[in-house]
Amino acid sequence: MREPRARRGTPPPSKTLEDLRPLLVGPEQHRIRQLEERLDKSMAEMVAGVLPEAVIESRKKGEALSWALEPLLASAIQERVRQDPGSFADAISPAMGPAIRRAVRCALRAMIQRFNEALAHGLSWQSVRWRVEARRTGRPFAEVVLLRSMVYRTEQLFLVHRGTGLVLEHLSADKIPYRDPDQVTAMLTAIDAFAHDAFRTDARLERFRVGDLTGWVEHGPSALLVSIVRGMAPPAYGLVLSETLERVHLTYGGELAGFRGDRAPFSSSRELLSRCLQQQRQPIPRRGRALRAVAALLVAVVAIPLAFWMRASREEQRRLDAWRGALQGEPGLLVTAAERRAGQLAFTGLRDPLAPDPRAVLERGGPVPPSVTLRFAPFYSLHPQIVQRRVARALEPPPGITLSLRGGVVVVSGVAPERWIERARWSAAVLPGVSGFDGEGLRTEESIDRARAAARSLEGMELLFRRGAARLSGDQAARIDEVAAAVARLNARALEAGMTAEIREIGYADSVGSEASNRALSQARAEHVAAELVARGVPADRLRASGEGLRRDVLPPSCAGGAARAKCLSGADERRARSVIFLVDLRAASKD
Repeated sequence: MREPRARRGTPPPSKTLEDLRPLLVGPEQHRIRQLEERLDKSMAEMVAGVLPEAVIESRKKGEALSWALEPLLASAIQERVRQDPGSFADAISPAMGPAIRRAVRCALRAMIQRFNEALAHGLSWQSVRWRVEARRTGRPFAEVVLLRSMVYRTEQLFLVHRGTGLVLEHLSADKIPYRDPDQVTAMLTAIDAFAHDAFRTDARLERFRVGDLTGWVEHGPSALLVSIVRGMAPPAYGLVLSETLERVHLTYGGELAGFRGDRAPFSSSRELLSRCLQQQRQPIPRRGRALRAVAALLVAVVAIPLAFWMRASREEQRRLDAWRGALQGEPGLLVTAAERRAGQLAFTGLRDPLAPDPRAVLERGGPVPPSVTLRFAPFYSLHPQIVQRRVARALEPPPGITLSLRGGVVVVSGVAPERWIERARWSAAVLPGVSGFDGEGLRTEESIDRARAAARSLEGMELLFRRGAARLSGDQAARIDEVAAAVARLNARALEAGMTAEIREIGYADSVGSEASNRALSQARAEHVAAELVARGVPADRLRASGEGLRRDVLPPSCAGGAARAKCLSGADERRARSVIFLVDLRAASKD
């Protein structure tokens, strides 16, 4: 079909900006998409590659990164410690353990030293005055002894920056009340500036005294070392301060010159400054040795009986724990309290009627004093051993019955009278701790007797054949129905008694003919009877046919030998010789 004439002459459409965009910016857009895809796929890898270098460059420019990360790290550590304090303790234990042991060792050494000094001065006339002073001032007696027996002691030590007057490090002796170091050094700086301005430019504050305290000020190029001493320190102490300050300048010269308010670099100077924390005490007078000997004798007089008493107490506690463990470990006994009453041991608890006597349990480990009191109230225990004893006593199983307890269920197996089984079922249901009765393994005596009677009834039956015949005929063919009914009755009685009956059919023949032919005939007669029984519904797996040949149990004693044996037989005996009889084997049914 042709297009309209007017449309043929229209000019082609003009190119727009959208048509030109792929040509102008297409390569750049492609590279941008590639960059976006790379960022989406490899952002973590790229950041991981440049992050270490960025951190190093940031550290070179200043501490801005540390300042920015400090709140995040602090909050993360606090949250981790709150959630799992055990792992945090494990992490810092290698560093904290030695420090804690060293601190404990120093504290114990100081405590023992103070105790020895207090003991040495505690038995003298001077100690009376010190006790009065302790009562008057409200101080502990040991502190008063320490102060009065001391020549001098450094209580506080300040390392001060010379230009700014700020405290770089502060140390104090044990049990010294805390004072603001900056406040103390501000006062010292002000006094030093006053002396410098009021007197002469080289004037320095070197010593000052406030009550019992003496201040030692050692000056250095960039720092001051101020020591607050109680008592009268020897001149050699000033040499110790001077040497320590010189070591500080040698070790921290750069930090002191460029100090801008950051005290962290000087935290490691504590070990260097600690040698200035010195003390000296008055020697204990020689006459104190006699007093110490008397005190030691008094302590021994008190300590020896106390040691014997503690040993007897520990032994008694050991016996108490052993007796309590023996009672608690016996099924049916429950100890609720074990305590001493007026010098006697008393055990209180609960006892099941089937549990042994508590005193007999204790005497298994040796004689028990009559002072041991046992008060046990009766209760029914649900311990499996006690429940099994309770079941055995309540049911009184006859010989041949086995009782066991499995998960609260009484499992009974064996042969018992029907009356006992019925009584056992309802008796077990009401026993405490028993949740069920399992008698799958039980067989009644009556059912076994009925099964045996049915077996005897079948064994009393005979099927008689005519001479030379392998099949039943006449009235004997009709009797096969009686035999089938007897077999069915036997199987039912055996199933009721939990037994199986295996029936053996034995075929016989008279003495006429050869022994081989007679054996074959007897086998055929037995198989014929088996086939007839199977046809009447008797299971084939319960039947076993066999031929025995001549039936010797019908021969009279006079026919024991000789070829004319058949002439010795009466008519009835001769007929019985051509028969099939039944033997029954009763067995307990297999659990499979």
